[in-house]
Amino acid sequence: MVKFLANRILNGLIVLAIVVVLTFVFTRLLPGDVFLAQIQAMETDVDAKETAKNLKAYYGLDKPVALQFVNWASNFVQGDWGESIQRGEDVLEMFKSRFRVTMELFVHVNLWMFCIGIPAGIISALKRNTHIDTIVTTGALISLAIPVFWLAIVMIYVFAVIFPIFPPFGYVSFDKDPVGNLLSLAMPGFVIGTALAGVMTRYVRSGMLEVLRQDYVRTARAKGLPERAVIIVHALKPSLIPIVTITGLLWILLISGTVFVEDVFAIPGLGQMFVYGIIGRDFPVVQAILVVNSIIILSLNVVVDIVYGLLDPRIRIQ
Repeated sequence: MVKFLANRILNGLIVLAIVVVLTFVFTRLLPGDVFLAQIQAMETDVDAKETAKNLKAYYGLDKPVALQFVNWASNFVQGDWGESIQRGEDVLEMFKSRFRVTMELFVHVNLWMFCIGIPAGIISALKRNTHIDTIVTTGALISLAIPVFWLAIVMIYVFAVIFPIFPPFGYVSFDKDPVGNLLSLAMPGFVIGTALAGVMTRYVRSGMLEVLRQDYVRTARAKGLPERAVIIVHALKPSLIPIVTITGLLWILLISGTVFVEDVFAIPGLGQMFVYGIIGRDFPVVQAILVVNSIIILSLNVVVDIVYGLLDPRIRIQ
């Protein structure tokens, strides 16, 4: 198990190093001069080109690219993520304040995803080739086909305009108003959660059907065990292997899905921060979010591999 874990971590670190280099290079390739554009937008009498040159020197952009990367990487590891070009704030402090909001949305999304996806998949497998199975699988396909941003707009129109149940946009801190916090995150969490629940349903159904065909399940039924015991004790655990795998993949999709939903619902999380960073060509913000997201994604992959190996010892041997 130790060798298996070491190999997974080593592969993750190699991929992370490649991602960090590519992230730095691609952010430097963003078109336009952000400093010159900001100065010209102010319509001041200062020399725009000279001021932009001074700002580049202040941010260390007048140095060779290799030296810029070494300085940025060393500072990033030490907790100095730079300063936002747009807002003039410390990027790490901006990240901390918005990370909490995104994590709250993450909890809401997972509640919808698991509470809908797993029961729906199990029911669909147990009621295979029936009207219930058809309804569940059709609903899963519809949730996959509907664009997330379109569903977000429809939800706002229906449940905030026609039926003013939830706030149309914005975020309320849980510390200030717990009920308002739940209401502000209900629609964004549902929009992303139902989309991911469709994928979860399909995988749970396939995994459960595969397990139900196994000989030990038929033997358990032949012994006269109650159907509930057969499903929970004998069938559910083996079917968790594909569920663990798809959960890791869905969490990765969730990281990208929050970018659109947070922007539509005006949720001040990392997704909105990333969008504004791209629009304003605020490369310290873009770099930080891309690197942290890459670390999270790679960590999730390692965790999924470990759990997968615990559930199926054959994987550790291979």
